[in-house]
Amino acid sequence: MKKTAFALFPHGRPLRWIAPLSLAALLVLLQWRAPGWADRVEGWTIDARFLLRGAELPRFSLVIVAIDEASFQMMGDLNGENVRTWPRQRWAGLVEIISSGNPHVIGLDVVFDTPGWDPGGDDALALALSQAGNVVLAGHMQEAGGAGYQQVTYSPPVSILASQAAGVGVVNLPADVDGGIRREKPVWFWGEQALPSFATSLAGIYAGGPINIRRGDLGTDFSLPIHYRGPEATFQTVSMYSVWSGETPVETFRDAIVLVGFTTQIEQDRHPAPFQSELGLPGVEIQANIVDTLLAGDWLHRLQPWMAILVVLASGLLALAAGNLPRAGLGWAVLALMIAAYGVLSAAMFAWGNLLLPLAAPVMAALVTGSVTFLERLVFAERDKRLLRQRFAGVMSPERLQAVLDNWEALLDTERPEKEAAVLFADLRGFTHATEFLMRQGRSPEMVRFLNAYLDAMSMAVFREGGVVYRTFGDGLLVLFGLPEPLPDHPLRAVRAALRMSLETPALQDLWPMQADCPFQMGIGINDGPMVDAIVGRGRRFDYTVLGDAVNTAARIESYCKEVMAIAPPPNAQVPETVTILLDERLYQKVRNQVIVDDCIPPFGARGKSEPVRVVRLLGLQGELEGYEYHG
Repeated sequence: MKKTAFALFPHGRPLRWIAPLSLAALLVLLQWRAPGWADRVEGWTIDARFLLRGAELPRFSLVIVAIDEASFQMMGDLNGENVRTWPRQRWAGLVEIISSGNPHVIGLDVVFDTPGWDPGGDDALALALSQAGNVVLAGHMQEAGGAGYQQVTYSPPVSILASQAAGVGVVNLPADVDGGIRREKPVWFWGEQALPSFATSLAGIYAGGPINIRRGDLGTDFSLPIHYRGPEATFQTVSMYSVWSGETPVETFRDAIVLVGFTTQIEQDRHPAPFQSELGLPGVEIQANIVDTLLAGDWLHRLQPWMAILVVLASGLLALAAGNLPRAGLGWAVLALMIAAYGVLSAAMFAWGNLLLPLAAPVMAALVTGSVTFLERLVFAERDKRLLRQRFAGVMSPERLQAVLDNWEALLDTERPEKEAAVLFADLRGFTHATEFLMRQGRSPEMVRFLNAYLDAMSMAVFREGGVVYRTFGDGLLVLFGLPEPLPDHPLRAVRAALRMSLETPALQDLWPMQADCPFQMGIGINDGPMVDAIVGRGRRFDYTVLGDAVNTAARIESYCKEVMAIAPPPNAQVPETVTILLDERLYQKVRNQVIVDDCIPPFGARGKSEPVRVVRLLGLQGELEGYEYHG
């Protein structure tokens, strides 16, 4: 729980999360106040889910009588008549042919809102409708508007036809923002009248009563998502010409739902829809999908608006959490995995649960929030790297510095693990007294020049062994080996660095301002053990710190060098006589095969230690130190 909270709200770095969290809140507000803001993209994702699911077989027997190109060509000029302006007597004959096959219900997806031009034609068609007793006719609504007004007109079939039809339904298809047809409105409102849709009328007659649709399944516009079965010709389709000419036997229509409508492009009754071809899906086939959906009761279900808001909020927060994982690459991978997993879940729920999980809005919320989080992280990363570079540039080698910068985010973790590392304290004896003496004589520039040369020489010796000058305080040095980045042989590196430091002192004696009185002496204490390092503070209080008992013990060992200097070292030591290097017994056991020591140094009591601290004095290495030759 603590780790998750840190990922969402990085401690001490509020600007790391305020901007993306504010953006996530803005997206939630947008989803609440304008839930259709992502409808265009959402429609594309719905089409993609249909394609991934694939075509299905219709649940009920539906037959489409298509007024297709063949019908136009073969029947386009019968006694000077055109299919579009067919005399009503011809339509009456078509109804009689289809009705003779005993279909369950017939739907004419053609609007007869004006009287027929042929004498007695409307009477003939009305008689055919009456004799069939199961024909549904189409009505049409048209919206017109301008600045400040909107007008809706309804064009029903002429009264003589409507009165003999088994039902009349609104044939309009509500379009999404991209023009696609993915919804059905079972009921249309015109003034105070509630008019059933064309498909609802057909399904009601087939079912013998109203179709039961829960109010919760309808959208805010009283629409219902269509459960498309497949592409064009998924439903059995026959040409109107083949029906008229008798090529299609009337038994084809037995107990079926028969829909008659245009399928040609010229009639402009093709619409963008799932499984669409470049020409779109014919309106009559869309009606067939709607009827099959209503009868099967397997229309697609949408989340309630408040649930969609929660999904957007959750996606934004998860993206924020991913963006604040310890490593940016891991965050991108987790974000991509979350989006992919949600995509798979939405496809699975669509295919097997008829559930339309919102996809566009949550994914866009995750991408936008995540991108802003990573962008903000990049900005702060450059700042933090700059501060790290400023902090470490002069205290470690360029190679070590690059390793730290490559893993800089790990240093910001408040739960850094303990690491085994070595720590070295170095100090000049009598430096404070010498500084006071020279300042009284007005010779402080000499001490500054010496101190610069001394620190440069010591730092280079440390860098040769991969060490980090953690602190400098006057003439004192605190050096780390194995931190911030691990070194597998840190004990030996610390010992070699101490020897290198000691071998730099003879050349520095010439620069020592008080060389005529006495040479300077140097004490070095080395210890190793578990330590914890981390970046503490942020911004201007930014600093790197190391904690652990090994650090305190190393300081005590270095202080003990004052007493050990009184004990003469064995002859032929590689370490100059003016330098005393003490190793903790625990560290010595790790390098005993590579070093030469004086193990006769008595242990000493250290504050905070229940037992005396055992140390050995370093005399040299078993082999040669790279870059130096020893002369006994």
